[in-house]
Amino acid sequence: MRFLLSGVLFVASTLGWGQSTFTIPLTKANSTLALPSMAEHDGVVYAAYRSFDLLRFSNQLQVVAYDLNTHKELQHVVISVPKVHGARASEGLYISEDGQTLAYAELHDPGLILLLAAKNLAEIKRSTALPFAAQDYERMFAGFDGDQLCMASNSYELGKPNLEGLRFIRLRISDLKPSSDTKISGLPQEHPGSIVWLPRAKLTWVVRGPVWKQYTESGQPTGQEFEHVNAISQGAIPLGGTKLLAFFGNYADGSVISYADHHPSELKLQCVPHPYGTSPDPAYAGAICTTEKDVLPEAWGKKLLSSQFMLIKADDPKIIWHHDMDFLGVADGNEPDTGFQRGSPLLYRAGSRLLVVAPSKAPTLAVYEIDAPP
Repeated sequence: MRFLLSGVLFVASTLGWGQSTFTIPLTKANSTLALPSMAEHDGVVYAAYRSFDLLRFSNQLQVVAYDLNTHKELQHVVISVPKVHGARASEGLYISEDGQTLAYAELHDPGLILLLAAKNLAEIKRSTALPFAAQDYERMFAGFDGDQLCMASNSYELGKPNLEGLRFIRLRISDLKPSSDTKISGLPQEHPGSIVWLPRAKLTWVVRGPVWKQYTESGQPTGQEFEHVNAISQGAIPLGGTKLLAFFGNYADGSVISYADHHPSELKLQCVPHPYGTSPDPAYAGAICTTEKDVLPEAWGKKLLSSQFMLIKADDPKIIWHHDMDFLGVADGNEPDTGFQRGSPLLYRAGSRLLVVAPSKAPTLAVYEIDAPP
């Protein structure tokens, strides 16, 4: 695979500069049926994932705490969860601002919100009565906003465009019951996997055709928008305020657009980039860049030819590290029209080092430590 960066062509290798690697074992993990959701605090990475029996049934959640500095497992617990059969997608694992509480979510039937104590992974509270309806098609878990948990959905009813729109729900941590429920009628996301919500700022981005546009939670446009023609939207990563990192492409060509307050900047690629990894530091984001056969699906198109992870410095944007990596994903019961989870890496900065903690096909997390650019 080759990348076109700022007019200069370079050949990507499987190794980066200033890099060391190690792995974190995941007991009873099976990447074809479930992928780990991850969070990090003070150098400890937390991973939660379902394990399955030989008949592909699951009623157990494995939760691990691992010290990235000492390379030692700190805790490992097994928690009973609602029974499912076949592949199961998670909508994420988040940690509170004070580092005391973990929140894990599965938002499709049978739904689950689970709160755990970060110090010992003990269960604090759970709910299986989630405030979604059948028309809440795509669902998103956005983690903590103070003493609330945040969830969103892309709602629609066939033939009723007036009922379509994005829905934003907040749950009280005290009882896991709704504290607010807001809907922007008439503004659904046109592309799956594209709910882009900043709960603390009460802002969202909506893509319509080639145009990304920012709105408040009440549906008022903020005046922030940009357009990219001749490419299909592949999703976006919010970077806070007016900043957005958007991905476009088709078959074997693509672009990453870094947008900030009416000023877009483009990185052109000879592959199609997809959002694949976020960081608490908005200066960095992750992507998987793929190439496919440039033929119709009915003629055996959509065959993946190459897949490589890119660590992106968002402001320019530019690639600061790249590595061959499988594009992993699971859908509930292997049905993509329900819940879907990408195996997005966790990106974490520790002083002069950047860590990429990535799921793999093996029952491990692969950890890459990279020298951060100046």
